[in-house]
Amino acid sequence: MSPLHILKLPFSSLDGWVSLRQSHPSVLETFFFLTMPFSLIPPAMLIYAGAHHGAIYPVTASAARWQEVAIVFFVMELLTVPLVAWLIKQVASAHQIKVGFRDTFLLAAVTAIPMWLSAFGLAIPSLWPSIAILCLGMVLGGCLLFRGCDSFLRTGEELEAQAIAAEVFAGGALMWVALCAAVVLQLMNG
Repeated sequence: MSPLHILKLPFSSLDGWVSLRQSHPSVLETFFFLTMPFSLIPPAMLIYAGAHHGAIYPVTASAARWQEVAIVFFVMELLTVPLVAWLIKQVASAHQIKVGFRDTFLLAAVTAIPMWLSAFGLAIPSLWPSIAILCLGMVLGGCLLFRGCDSFLRTGEELEAQAIAAEVFAGGALMWVALCAAVVLQLMNG
């Protein structure tokens, strides 16, 4: 898949999605070659932010505490992807759409990429631009989810794909907010 196809994923249900769907990586391949590497970005950026400009955040925590929180966040991220994959499968099933866990896991992992990449916003030594970049990652993740539902679930109905994506996005967004809140709460207690 070319970089151009990857850039089109959030905006088209066809470009890139067909070749992604046809690649059929196993759940383990998706986990080890997509989920794990990208999941390392937010913890690394948490450690970086804590070490280089932790004072801009409304928490006071030692460097060791930032590292502990980053490790917990990493583990929680790894658990979230299969949970979102399961959620996609359940919501699709409720809409009478049969889809395999392999496809929903790949869709959940691809959907999380912008959120993982948005963690680079933590390199900015200013709180509000960092938050804006994290929100942009969430929006792009929602776009990927909608386009991916349309392509992977083959609904044939854009409205049905929107409904499924909205239900899954609500659950996934709650998980992501819970992860971020867990980071803040752990840092406040450290």
